[in-house]
Amino acid sequence: MNAPTPTSPVRTRFAPSPTGTMHLGALRTALFTWLWARHNAGDFILRIEDTDSRRFEPSSIASIISGMKWLGLDWDEGPDIGGRYGPYTQSERGDLYRQVADDLLAAGHAYRCFCTPERLQRVREAQVAAGKPRRYDRTCRYLTPEQVRAKLAAGQPFTVRLAMPTEGSITFPDLIRGDVTVDAATLQDPVILKSDGMALYHLAVVVDDHFMDISHVLRGQEWLATAPYHFTLYRALGWTPPVTVHLPVILNPNGKGKMSKRKPVIDGQAYPVHVHDFINAGYLPDAMFNFLSLLGWTPDAEQELFQRDELIERFDIARIVPSAAAMPYDKLTWMNGVYIRALNAADFRKAAIPLLAQAFKLSTADVESRPGLDYVLPEVQARVKTLEECPGWLGWMFCSAQEMEYTDSKLLIGRKLDVAQSVAVLDKSTCLLETAEAFTPDALHRVFGEAAKKMDLKAGSFFGPVRGALSGKKVSPPLFAMMAALGRDEAMARVANAKMHLHNLAST
Repeated sequence: MNAPTPTSPVRTRFAPSPTGTMHLGALRTALFTWLWARHNAGDFILRIEDTDSRRFEPSSIASIISGMKWLGLDWDEGPDIGGRYGPYTQSERGDLYRQVADDLLAAGHAYRCFCTPERLQRVREAQVAAGKPRRYDRTCRYLTPEQVRAKLAAGQPFTVRLAMPTEGSITFPDLIRGDVTVDAATLQDPVILKSDGMALYHLAVVVDDHFMDISHVLRGQEWLATAPYHFTLYRALGWTPPVTVHLPVILNPNGKGKMSKRKPVIDGQAYPVHVHDFINAGYLPDAMFNFLSLLGWTPDAEQELFQRDELIERFDIARIVPSAAAMPYDKLTWMNGVYIRALNAADFRKAAIPLLAQAFKLSTADVESRPGLDYVLPEVQARVKTLEECPGWLGWMFCSAQEMEYTDSKLLIGRKLDVAQSVAVLDKSTCLLETAEAFTPDALHRVFGEAAKKMDLKAGSFFGPVRGALSGKKVSPPLFAMMAALGRDEAMARVANAKMHLHNLAST
């Protein structure tokens, strides 16, 4: 079933709390919200919910904005670009929240709570000791008007609490879960305005969504427990709530528990969870866009790779799957590899160079000017699944012959050859390198192939010692691309070092 066609302009919002670095789950929420707005030619709004001053981290806003821009999400209104519904930062909207809180107080839908933190702590401790749920005991809800006036006259500080129903049930709709019913007896009267006059989440989010004309709210399933409070507020204020969708939770890769905001370590392996972790690991934004779009929503069981325009055209919030699923890291890595191989050579070069510079402590200019780099980058592009893997394939290129370490002597010994035969191969290779007229991969491959035949050796046996001499690794790019990348002098110096290593091995 598809979502009904909206009868009014679609306005969606992504409203993160700036309390830490951006999590992958938050990025998926932003993406789904963006897709629904773009699918309906509507507006996508960025709003910063910074009412929790104790947990506020200024750097978090930069993390949120950079993560969204990295994925290619743009917004039509927000704190950085403004808009006719601003301001878009909650700490700047306090007067509006206080006005609505006053309206709720006047109508009897909210009340002032004069309880001190010490009293609230004593109540909680007594409830725990009695084996009861920890919740406010509603003492101040039943103060008489005279008692309230007396406390105000005495200058006693207060918070404002929402007066929730104490019996019956509260039912609210969710587009993908249907009607959800909650027993009123399980709920408490939440604080909606702090003693300093700053609104808390329940009040601020309802007020902002109403006054910003938000038509659809997509948020994580973990917020489902707050929905009864919000719908009670909408009812008390006489406002129409937006269409709401609670997105499924992303589980750890083993399927046990919600994906943590800290890197989960499962069977000794640490998994990235923050957006900057994926960026630093060399995941491509287009691959992540495609992957996240399908994490909880499936447009086609037979297709996994989509263009952005196609995802916008086909996205439907009614087809979001409500059940949680484990984070398929293997699928993301596979998909990223597909996108890497689809890059043109210039774009792959541009993407790989910063990671190579960081890995080998060089400037990007030093890496860009490295002779022969373009011989091996296409070979690396065909093999890696993340850009983070590039340095592992190219370490041999960013050291000198004198810095090469042959920690595994077996790599210098050809298949079914002994040490003496391998030295003979390296001797012959020195001559070939010295006399080769064209120092290109194809020309070198032809010369070395002919030499192997003349020595009555299989190509693998002949090439093996040379590969080990040049790279010092068991796995490396194709041999003749490495030769061309290193150049004649460096390749000969490495072969000479490898021969010396084998001579020393034979003498021990």
